[in-house]
Parts: sequence; structure tokens; C-alpha cells
Amino acid sequence: MEQKIEQVILRLQKQADYENQHKDKIDHEKRMLAITKETAMFYNILLKAVKAKKILEIGLSTGYSTLWFADAVIYNTKKTERQNAIITIEQSKYKIQFAKKNFEEASVLEIIDIKEGIAKDILSDLSKKFEKRQDLFDFVFIDADKENSISYFETCLPMVKKGGIIAADNILDNDDMKKYAKYAQKKPDVISVTVPIGWGEEITFKTK
Repeated sequence: MEQKIEQVILRLQKQADYENQHKDKIDHEKRMLAITKETAMFYNILLKAVKAKKILEIGLSTGYSTLWFADAVIYNTKKTERQNAIITIEQSKYKIQFAKKNFEEASVLEIIDIKEGIAKDILSDLSKKFEKRQDLFDFVFIDADKENSISYFETCLPMVKKGGIIAADNILDNDDMKKYAKYAQKKPDVISVTVPIGWGEEITFKTK
């Protein structure tokens, strides 16, 4: 792993561990709400294995998962291919400011295109740019407002290349995400499975 990325990740990991032990003492707006370390490592390995170069993330938070994705992009690409290789969406101004500082410290800011606003609106705009099916995403990660996850899945699926992956967090600890998993597993032209790591991940592979 890139040294600067690893240093920031280690700092954020300590913060996440503290939050998990003192949930009642931290305002929800300021909490990281990050994926677990094991989940992050799982995705880092998966993205390196599938050689993912273009990533869409719905739910930036403070950038913990994004840093793991950025490390994979660096591993998979030449320097000239990296600019804005990751598009990430976040509504909270506070978290965007926090994430930008983390990305600057990790020297990955140029890799990441942060889009501020409501996810469904940003995704709608993005989908219009993909009508010609160019520059399709290798990987999409859904980790935002859970009640809209199925809608995000449907909007993103046409923007994912054949052989690409849509992943979602919190499958095992959220009722909306359990419904999402059932929906994805019944969807034609994909293969989808729940992986019992961290809070539970749904991994959906696009076959056509």
C-alpha cells in the first residue's frame, strides 16, 4: 500500500474504533460511519484482482473507504490514467471538507472527483453522460441512505461495464439493505451474493 495512504488510513481507523466504543458521545453528523477494516481490505484486494480503474462511490462520508479504493486504482493504473478515476457523492459539507483534508494528506486528491449534493440527482445527471456507453465503471459502491439503495442500483447498473461489480454495505444489519440483497439476487443478467464480512456486503457481478 502507498505509504501516505496507509498513514491516513491508520489514523482514521483509530477514530473509527473510538467511535464504535463511544457512539453516544459523538453527533451523528460528525461520525465516520465507515466500513470495517476487514471489509476495506476485502475490497482493496478485490479491486486489485479485477484491475478496476474507474470507480463510483455513493456515500463518501470522511473518505475512509475511498482511500482504500484509491490505493487499488494506483496499483491498477498508470499515472496518466488516474485523474478523477473515482467519482464519489456526498451531501454533507462537513464530511466533504474532512474528506478533502484526508485526501490531501494522502496525496490522492487528483484521483478523486467529489460531487456534492443529493445522490439521486447527481446519479441522474451522470447517467445522461453514459448514454453512449463510454467510460463505464468497473466498480460501484453503494453506502448512503439505505431506503434509496435499490433506486441507486437501478440507475447505476447501465453505467457498469460487463464483468463489472456493484457492491453495497450493511446487508446484515439493516432491513432496507436486506430487501436490497433479495432484489439484487433476483435481478436478471447479474450474479449476486451476500458476503458475511463486516456489516455484510452484497457483491453483484454484471454478466451482460
